[in-house]
Amino acid sequence: MKLRSIALVSAVTVAAAAVTVASVPRKVAPAIGLSRIVNAFQPDDVVRGIATFDAVPTRDQASALRRLGMRVQPMKRLPLALVVGPVAALKAAVATGGANDVYADERNELHDTASTASIGGAAIRAKGLTGKGMTVGIVDSGCDATQPDIADHVVHNVKLVSPEYVNLPPDSSNTIVVPVHELPFSNSDLTAGHGTHVAGIIAADGTTGPEHVGVAPDAELVCMAIGEGIFTTAVVTAYDYLLDQPDLLGVDVINNSWGNSFYMFDPRHPVHVATRAITVAGAVVVFAAGNAGDSNAEMSLNLFSAAPWVISVAAATVDRVRGSFSSNGLQFDNARGFSIGEGGYKAFRKYHLGIYHPDVTAPGVDISSTCSTSGVAPGPCLGDTNISASGTSMAAPHVTGAAVILLQANPALTTDQVRNALQATARPVFAEVDGKKQRVAFWQAGYGAIDLAAAVDLVTRPDWEDALVRAQRAADRRVLRSFGHRVERTDMWTYDAPRIALEGSDARIFRAGVPAGTTHLKVTLAHPSLYAVQSNGMEYSVTVRDAAGKVVGETTEAAAGHGTSSVFVALTDATFGVFEFEVVGVMAVSDPDSIDSESLLGRAVVLHVAQLKPLR
Repeated sequence: MKLRSIALVSAVTVAAAAVTVASVPRKVAPAIGLSRIVNAFQPDDVVRGIATFDAVPTRDQASALRRLGMRVQPMKRLPLALVVGPVAALKAAVATGGANDVYADERNELHDTASTASIGGAAIRAKGLTGKGMTVGIVDSGCDATQPDIADHVVHNVKLVSPEYVNLPPDSSNTIVVPVHELPFSNSDLTAGHGTHVAGIIAADGTTGPEHVGVAPDAELVCMAIGEGIFTTAVVTAYDYLLDQPDLLGVDVINNSWGNSFYMFDPRHPVHVATRAITVAGAVVVFAAGNAGDSNAEMSLNLFSAAPWVISVAAATVDRVRGSFSSNGLQFDNARGFSIGEGGYKAFRKYHLGIYHPDVTAPGVDISSTCSTSGVAPGPCLGDTNISASGTSMAAPHVTGAAVILLQANPALTTDQVRNALQATARPVFAEVDGKKQRVAFWQAGYGAIDLAAAVDLVTRPDWEDALVRAQRAADRRVLRSFGHRVERTDMWTYDAPRIALEGSDARIFRAGVPAGTTHLKVTLAHPSLYAVQSNGMEYSVTVRDAAGKVVGETTEAAAGHGTSSVFVALTDATFGVFEFEVVGVMAVSDPDSIDSESLLGRAVVLHVAQLKPLR
């Protein structure tokens, strides 16, 4: 596999160098993960989590954590360790420098060949670009390699079971790896069916019919089944396993059709650490953008797809009409991928494209693909080998397959260049409003719907490097012009939501300086919601006061309980200076301790304030 470089905004060391456990407190970055655990649990509560370090933890570091009363399973290639222990022990580990931070183990959500033709796949196959010689990694519920359309392509099919699920004494030697590909019945997708569907979108070869063809039908598949719950500990275990294999088992691109609710970007989160490590090792990482969208609901983007080194994928129909469920970013955003500061606060001051948006869009509505003989969602298919499903889970593997084709066409591409090629050649995405199609915004669809044929043409030109730079710059200028306003500054705050907010019981005031010349503010709030059960009922509000204390704006709750509220404020009569933003929980319930079950309500409150001027 080619080693591909990437320009990254924030660095996390992934070396295997030894680090001595500090015996005295030391100054470190805010322990964001630990603070969430402390807010949700009592000191004696036993919590499963992931400890973070500057480098791969040594035996001495693991022993030091065990002496604090924890069970510990250090990773082999990542600067992480799975831990189980009392909250008091987790606090002691961070306080003494035994670990940088500890993040709670959380359940993530699965973001459930006309579609391949719609992105230009048929024309590309006619040129002989079928993914031959390329390998795709799939971190999901598994793959049913008994299905004829993918059977010949699954070269590595394993179930990864970390010891916390079977009560074994945790250490780095006893993660259970079941080599399903060596068994007579090569099916690691026994209950979900999700991973098999994803695999078919990428590499189904049409054995059961010419219409059952994926984007890269000759690509090989490495399937890593991490269970139907997709816990964070299982995710980092899968990534650590792949990093520990020779040449990443040849994996060129890795698909992730799962995620979690919106949260302020934290590059030290274990999943971000894992995806960055795999990117630095040379593989392109693709993520589903999430299924919590609405035409007006901002800040619903999958937490893990916001990383600037991955490709975030929104969903549309084959006719490039945006899927109503597809998650969105922020309308006015200039954020960079820096760590969250003290008090959960961060400010960004330059006008450029931020990180809270999908990168591209791909087919994800009513997508027919391979289904598992035993999985139930989608599936099972005992007689028929295909079934239809919708979600950004289905959109992401289209982009994964497209990335494979681009790398086959031009093996010299870096991970950044793969993303840029797809972005720079993307086509508009539309929404149907009153029977008419209207182009949707960047924060909803990214640069647009991928056009694989155009992307291949771009990266195979004799002057492809210069042409790619020019095309990406032109796409960036187009996007920045589309905003209508220049983002002068943004301020972001985040905090853990209380279990219950009722009639103002959760009331907080945040302040930011707003200088003269600022013409508008866009204020957006994300909070716990009932979107998962499709019912409104959660409400937070933000009241905006200028430097004289006058109310100049109040947010309006998004429809359908999406857990966002926003207001666009014209500052025509405002007094400039220090503005106040009063956040009030009108009625909401969070689930901060839902570590062992899917988070239906959400846990965090995030406030975003953008200061704007009209574009000239």
